[in-house]
Amino acid sequence: MASTTVNFNLKTAGYVNYANQTLTFRLLTLGAEASSGDQSYVTLPGVVTATSAANGDGSVSLFRNGKSGIESIYEVILPNREKAKFVIPSGSATIGLATLLVDHVPSGSNTQQSSVFAEAIKRANHTGTQLLSTISDAGTIASQNSNAVNIDGGAIDGAVIGANSAAAGTFAALTSTSIDVSDGNIVNAGDINCDSISADVAATGLNIIFDGTDTGDNKISLTDNLANALDITESSNSYLKFTTTNSGEKVVIGKALDISGATTAAAVTGTDVLASSTLGYKVGSGGTVTQATNKTTAVEVNKINGEIVMNGAALADDATAAFTLTNNTIAATDVVIVNVASVGTAGAYQVTVGAVAAGSCSISVLNVSGGSLSQAIKLNFAVIKAVAS
Repeated sequence: MASTTVNFNLKTAGYVNYANQTLTFRLLTLGAEASSGDQSYVTLPGVVTATSAANGDGSVSLFRNGKSGIESIYEVILPNREKAKFVIPSGSATIGLATLLVDHVPSGSNTQQSSVFAEAIKRANHTGTQLLSTISDAGTIASQNSNAVNIDGGAIDGAVIGANSAAAGTFAALTSTSIDVSDGNIVNAGDINCDSISADVAATGLNIIFDGTDTGDNKISLTDNLANALDITESSNSYLKFTTTNSGEKVVIGKALDISGATTAAAVTGTDVLASSTLGYKVGSGGTVTQATNKTTAVEVNKINGEIVMNGAALADDATAAFTLTNNTIAATDVVIVNVASVGTAGAYQVTVGAVAAGSCSISVLNVSGGSLSQAIKLNFAVIKAVAS
């Protein structure tokens, strides 16, 4: 049998003697040696320990193959559980552990080995997918408590969480350059601070639903004392602008306002209804009627404004023809305006309105031309809504 004494000196990272530290030497390969005659023995793999003295020194006697030709490969386990392997060279009665770790590794490398450091380098230089199964001491996710990994610090970079199977997550704060919820819902949110909200799909559009059930819950709050607190625009065109300037609050309508509604006309109510250009009735609101028989025959047209074409019968000089206009848009308090639109002789007629009642009024036409006229006079009329109090 052959043996080798392995000496060592342990230092801390601060190069201080490391006392009372136990090293475990494990023989990894079976050893056998046949001596002269009929004697032979077999050395089984096993463990030998050695503890450092106060000055960090220690030694241990280890089996060394002498004749079998099989190398004696050992693994040394350091106090911090780091492991390293070495081969005891043939014929060495005494050798230092440092020499074994540097010059006599199983692969024949002359680089000092460190299982922890080497593994760290391997993982740092790794490219592609790093699986837990490729890390010797990592286990699997399923081996962690409750099938979960508890990360209490640090950062996760360049990773997709829930890529294959999404699940709920709880975060105290989330900082992100973008969030895609895959057409899911964002619920139970307090204040959302953002620069803009736009439709995800242009063909679908954007629907903002105000579904508060109590009066006053649904509102848009504007900032006080601004010349332009809210502006509804298309490109550079302003359609509706809200001004909150103190003592100058107003809503500015930048385009034509159509209040006709789908089936029933809507009403505009206010202290002042002012127009800087046009105030009147839109196309489609009027109607036309032609008078039959003679100039005193009643006519009916149920529109808020329109045209009456009178009968072409003769009307003597200084004579008046009066007829009734039946119109269900007229109220008893309304103002009905009638004027001559076109006629063969300009300035030949004077028109007056009287007997305004609910659903009708009387229209009188006076011939002031100085002679009898037989003309189909065209009259324009408009009903202006009014009240008595």
